[in-house]
Amino acid sequence: VGRCGQSERIKKFSSILLWFGQMITYSGRDIYNFLCDCGLPPKLPFASPLNQLYETNFKAGTVLKYTCHSGYRKVNSSRLTCGAYGAWIYSIFCIKKQCRNPGELTNGKVDVMTDFLFGSTIHFSCSKGYILIGSTSSQCEVQGSEVEWSDSLPECPQIPQGIFISGFKPFYTHKDSIVISCKKGYILRGSNLIHCEAHNEWYPSVPTCEPNGCSDLPEIPGAFWEKNAYAQKNQELFEIGTKLKYQCKPGYHPTDELTVTCQQNLIWTSSKGCERMCCPTPNLERIKIVREKRDFTSVCAYASGDFIFYMCEEGYYPASPDGKSSCQEDGTWKPQMPECKPGKNFEGTYYFPDPSNDPILDYLCGCDENAVRNMDSKILCPKPVIENGRLAREKDHYVALENITVQCDFGYSVVGPQSITCSVNKTWQPEVPKCKKEVPQGCEQVIIGGKLMQCLPNPEEVKMALEVYKLSLEIERLEQEKDKCIKLRENIFEKEKSEEISKWTLFCN
Repeated sequence: VGRCGQSERIKKFSSILLWFGQMITYSGRDIYNFLCDCGLPPKLPFASPLNQLYETNFKAGTVLKYTCHSGYRKVNSSRLTCGAYGAWIYSIFCIKKQCRNPGELTNGKVDVMTDFLFGSTIHFSCSKGYILIGSTSSQCEVQGSEVEWSDSLPECPQIPQGIFISGFKPFYTHKDSIVISCKKGYILRGSNLIHCEAHNEWYPSVPTCEPNGCSDLPEIPGAFWEKNAYAQKNQELFEIGTKLKYQCKPGYHPTDELTVTCQQNLIWTSSKGCERMCCPTPNLERIKIVREKRDFTSVCAYASGDFIFYMCEEGYYPASPDGKSSCQEDGTWKPQMPECKPGKNFEGTYYFPDPSNDPILDYLCGCDENAVRNMDSKILCPKPVIENGRLAREKDHYVALENITVQCDFGYSVVGPQSITCSVNKTWQPEVPKCKKEVPQGCEQVIIGGKLMQCLPNPEEVKMALEVYKLSLEIERLEQEKDKCIKLRENIFEKEKSEEISKWTLFCN
């Protein structure tokens, strides 16, 4: 506690004070003897005196220097001053340091109780299905000249294919325990019961679940597992002894057993699978291949999906009506194996694909008098003329089986089929449509000067206007007829007078 009192020494001072009714002079320093002393400075939680204190009382105006504690940093002048009334005067000059952000916990979360400042604590927990390995909390503490977290982030691993039978918690403390098992098709390696020890470790160590079956479906040549059509789950495991039945792909036939079994060594039994179904190789004598499709990667000369367009030598004709044969999935040719049969004149028309434009069959082929095919006639249809319209795809000519769409100009509509096709006889089928002027319902077509009048919004008003207009036209016509009649009569009278012809009688209505 500070002490207040009277000066014992009196020295000359520049100021004059009245003390008990007398005029006395004092020195500037001795004036403080009339003020209050300060006791020991307060104990601050964030700082301490820079030098050791040997006194218990401090005169007014005394200044003590301080230094910040570990975990704090200086922000203002670190001094305490003894005030005139025996109290120490100071402001907060040290604040807590802050630990770095600990980051995110994979498969878990970090619970921040207050903040990241010195002395604060954070807690860790794992998501459901994951087990916490490490400390459940961490405190911001002094490490050297800085502050750091006492414990690093724990791990929250998941036991692959594992199941928590009992004891699951977001975080664990000393003596907590859990019971672990494995999913079907997996076997537990290690103890199924583990405990949380005092040093934040599990004892015994966390177990693992290892496969106890076959995975990775075997690849069988030319075959597929039937269940694949029902969306098999990813990484599905099959127990030892499981049998899977495969089937051949279209166009293949089996060459071995198509059932595989999961063995004790976790490996599937093997199978040679299926081979491509081959069609017999045709005798190409007298055959001229126009075009063909073949899978040259196959072991077959001709396999399922292959086809041949062919022609025959003079005096022979194709066994297939259109000169095309296709290899089927069952290993047969349809409609027949390519073959040239002897024969006389042959009536018929055939189509072959243009090699430059695969999807369009645009060649018309017939036979001459010797039953020899002629490939010179390409089917072309002329460009149709659409008045008040246009074609969706404009070209000078169109090939057989080519389809085009007719589009009419604004205010016109298609009369007839909008889509037409170039036929093999070089005509358009169906007949080329026309574009007809659209007339709103309730309007009448009135032709004036060769043009169609547009109908106004109100049909009744338009009808009335047209009737009036027709009446005015009729009156105008009658006036013109009257003028013609008068002029004709005048001309006749003039002619009678000049030529002295007999009198004409003219009746004018």
